[in-house]
Order: sequence, then C-alpha cells, then structure tokens
Amino acid sequence: MSLQSRFHKSLLKSGCIPAGSRVLVAVSGGADSVALLSLLHHVAGEIGLSLEAAHLDHALRESSCADARFVGELCLRLNVTLTMERRDVAAIARQCKGNLEEVAREERLDFLEKTAQARNCHLIALGHHADDQAETFLLRLLRGAGTTGLAGMRMVNEAVVRPLLPFHRTDLLAYIRDEGLTWREDESNQDQTFTRNRVRHQLLPLLASFNPNISSQLAGLCEQMRQDDDFWLEQVAQELTRCGQCQNDSYHLDRSLLLELAPALAGRIIRAALQQVRGDLRGLTAAHIADIMQLINQGPPQGELSLPGVWVARRYESLLLRRQKPEPIEYFELILNQPGTYQLPDGRSLHVSLQDQTCDDSTASVEFAQVSLTFPLLLRPCRPGDRFRPSGMKGTKKLQDLFVDLKLTKEDRQETLLLLKDEEVLWVVGLRRGEGHWAENNAPVLRIVLNPESES
Repeated sequence: MSLQSRFHKSLLKSGCIPAGSRVLVAVSGGADSVALLSLLHHVAGEIGLSLEAAHLDHALRESSCADARFVGELCLRLNVTLTMERRDVAAIARQCKGNLEEVAREERLDFLEKTAQARNCHLIALGHHADDQAETFLLRLLRGAGTTGLAGMRMVNEAVVRPLLPFHRTDLLAYIRDEGLTWREDESNQDQTFTRNRVRHQLLPLLASFNPNISSQLAGLCEQMRQDDDFWLEQVAQELTRCGQCQNDSYHLDRSLLLELAPALAGRIIRAALQQVRGDLRGLTAAHIADIMQLINQGPPQGELSLPGVWVARRYESLLLRRQKPEPIEYFELILNQPGTYQLPDGRSLHVSLQDQTCDDSTASVEFAQVSLTFPLLLRPCRPGDRFRPSGMKGTKKLQDLFVDLKLTKEDRQETLLLLKDEEVLWVVGLRRGEGHWAENNAPVLRIVLNPESES
C-alpha cells in the first residue's frame, strides 16, 4: 500500500483532522514538512480540507532566505496560501538569556498560533514523525521526565496535530522521491552542539546497533504510555477538586487527602496543580515531583521548596503552590494618638473609637477600659523575642509559642500585628488579647476593630 493510501487511512482512523477543517501547515522546507504538505494536499479534496501554509525564518543561517524562497515556490505550485515572517531568534535568546533551542521553539509556536488565528484556521499541522518521537523520548528520559513526559508528543494536542507520527522518516523520503519532490537540508541539523542532534546522530545509532527496530519500539512505548496517561488524566480530574482549590494566585492542596491516595495518583495531582499555577510544566522533572512528595510525607511542618517557576510550601496540613514566594511584610510603626481610622500597609484598616458601653467581642475587635489607657498607642509587626501576658495568665509567654500552639503558618505570622502601650502588649491583633485593662459594663470603653479591607 502506498504511503498516500496509508496516510489517508490513518487520518480517518485517528480522526486527528476532521473533514471540513481549515488547517495551517507548518512548512520549514525540510523533507518532513514538504511530505506533510504534499500528503495533505492530495487528500484535501477527498475530505474537504482547506489548507494554508506558514513559514518562519529564524534568521539563524545565511541559507534561511533561500529556504523561504523554496517554500514560497512550493506553495505557489500547489496553490496553497502562504504566510511568512522573519524573526531574529538569536537576538531574542540573547535578550531573554534563554536556551536557543527553547527560544526557537517558543517563537515558532507563537508565530503559528498567531497566524492560525489571523487566517481563521482550526488546526496547526506539524511534521513530526515516529523517529522524532523516539528522539523526544530519549531527550526527556535524559532530562529526568516522569511517565507523563515520557509519553512523548501527542497526535492531537488541542489545536496542534501531528498526522505523521505513525510513519518513519524513511517512509517520507521514499514518498518524496517517488513524487519527484525536492526539499531543503538544514545544515544546523548536523550541528552536534545541540542535544537533539547528538541524540539523533550518536545515541540512536548506538541503540540501533543493539536493536535495529529501536525507533519503532520507542515510538510504540510512547503510545502505550500515552494510553496509560489518558487513564490517569480521568482519575486526576476527579480527585483534584476534592483535594484542593485555587485561591487567588495560589493552589492549596489538603495534605491528609493526598496521603490517603496511591503515590502514583498523588504525584499526578500535584503535577496538575503545578500546571494550573504555572501554566505549563517546562523545567519540572520527576525529581522535583519526588522532592514535593518527600516534603508532604516526611518534611517539616513548615518546610518549603524553590523549584523552577514555582514556590512550594508545606504549612502543617496544607500544601501551597505559588509562582513566587510571598514577600514578607515590611516593618513599620503606626502611632495611634486619637480615635479614627488608620490605614495599614497591607490594605487593612484599624478603627479606633470611644464608646459609652461595651459591645459584643469578636476575634477582630478588642475593648479596654478608657480609664486605664491613654493615647498614644503603638501598632507594629511582631519582632523576634516578643513576649506578652495572655488574658487569664499570671506570667508572660513568647509569641513564638503562641504561634506554634495556634499552628499559624509563616505567612500568617509575618502578617500578625501587635498593639502596645509603651512596652506592654495589649493585643495580638486578631488572635489574643493581653491581661488587664478590662472594660466594664456601663463604663466608657476604648474599642479597636480590625477591618479586612480599607474603608472607602
């Protein structure tokens, strides 16, 4: 059976490109992309596809302009509309201090996504094939990827499709020769300073000396792992909302619920939460997930990790995931010299008033007898070594011990404020009042209320 027939059959079986789709084909000018455009052009009429092409000149080689001309001539012969753009990828990589391969990949994807949107294309077709899949597996294995990463590239990943994944490069080269087509060789594919090229030209041939079918077997292994990963995705979707929730710019996971789950499922839930916080999982390896699992299982009650693009902290029975570590509150001193509303640096406010009689108490308010307190009072954050005399106690207690008793997180401790008269702690704001200065019924009181948001 010809490759054209096998390709048509594969499209129908996989459903990766539904009939009637508008498809943007990424065409570099290399053999893979030329074969992809030609194969899609042959079947377009049969399944009602509308094809357009896109070519990004990375400006990395002197011959890149010739590549662009070649792609233009090819698309003209096939009567396929082409969108071209030139970007100085090396300059972009220098500016952002990024890896050239990674930056080139990001710029190419950005160009393709913007072009697809502008040209009203539903899908973006890439020319990756089975040998690329084998290379990707080995690259990710060397970088420490977990099972999800080792599943390799998917034939369908949202709007990106890879219809050549079932076929090998030898199949594509034979098809191109039979069709009398030509292609452009990218000399950078021989540059072994790039990791992928070393895998292609050194590692895979070495493995093939042990097993000539290694590329096919690795591609098959990726497919098996992808099927396993699809199963796990369903399990993760069910458990993720049960184990945690997104709050503002962070994700909170319940440690006790994670510990109830099998480690394989718990690790995948953590990956899913990380992806929601970061937007992607680039730079995170199986070793990083193992570090988080270690923190959950045996780490200190308030341990934390700084991982690529994300901050992870255990806070007693919660696991917090954020893009960046919270900034500590800056030290300040606020003098309360009369009744009124005082704005705090974090957006909260403190309302001080004189009342004729007592009101109902709450954790956010406190009352003192006017007769025993005079202005000014001082409000400030806690400092190491602070002590106070809790209500009902004869002696003093370290604030640190109170925080431990209440299991306050490090972040809550940093936000805790003290109300003082001279050196006496009157109130650990929102947590515990000090002994003395008790308000009495039917006697004037000084009432202080902490408001969570600034008053307008």
